[in-house]
Amino acid sequence: MNDNPPGETREETVSQGGGGGDRNLPATAANILGEQTIKEFIPASWFHPVGIYKVLARFWDRLPDVSGKLFLTFTLDPKNYADEEAAFEDSRNWLRKVFYQLRHGVEYEGKIYIIDAPYCIKVEFHESGWVHFHAIFLTRRFLPKELLAGLWDRGWVTVQRITTDEFNYLLSYVTKPDDLPAWVLKRKRLRVFQTTKGFLKPLPPKPKIISLKEPRKRASYTMDERFWRWACSAVIRQNGKARKVEFQMPYRELFDHLVLSAALDGCYKGSGEIIINRKEGLNLWLKMQNQLLKSKS
Repeated sequence: MNDNPPGETREETVSQGGGGGDRNLPATAANILGEQTIKEFIPASWFHPVGIYKVLARFWDRLPDVSGKLFLTFTLDPKNYADEEAAFEDSRNWLRKVFYQLRHGVEYEGKIYIIDAPYCIKVEFHESGWVHFHAIFLTRRFLPKELLAGLWDRGWVTVQRITTDEFNYLLSYVTKPDDLPAWVLKRKRLRVFQTTKGFLKPLPPKPKIISLKEPRKRASYTMDERFWRWACSAVIRQNGKARKVEFQMPYRELFDHLVLSAALDGCYKGSGEIIINRKEGLNLWLKMQNQLLKSKS
């Protein structure tokens, strides 16, 4: 999945939260002294146990108070579908139609029920690979479960009231790449969390900046390819700046083979960060990479 020849690294600017260009990092003892260190790359991703907090940090301060609000869950009956991917495509389209009906009013047992409040949707996967959806509406209105089940007609539903703690857990729940079904890994993107207008608190106004630079074109990778590139990447920090290097194999494997010798040499700073010898640079890492690749061939 990597076009670089074995034994070389691919250097690029680290994106601290999705943007391009060099970013200044908080001053530490390491960069103040000019030390060069290497550490695992943490992507901003819903599918990374640490990187998910980078994603949440982008809008955490804009989240509303959802305590006591309407909390709906939609699951699927596998008997209704040929496979998991067909179920996902059908169910997400049908969910929009369900919400459209609720927004315009649905009659049930002689009463009209309208749910037209802003909402968010979180997509999650069962261990079996089947998708399910959580939705939180910013309303305390009552909605009969039987009415919702009749509208959904794809499996099962629950109608509850959510707490702030439950919402925080829901947002921070991670499905790791190894637990994702194969059909998801072949996709180029998957929107895990979506909100409608009015759910998030508005952003403060920003002055308009006219840029003469051409926008960067994003490389097109499948999710599986993206996960592999992330696993093979590390971050090098020096003098308050950071850059990303990409190896030909998972960085964690290299780290596991080199961390003991780094610790014995007094070069392990803890928390997965290793000081790079200025004279050797990445030679030690590349040598270990070549040895491990050779042993696997």
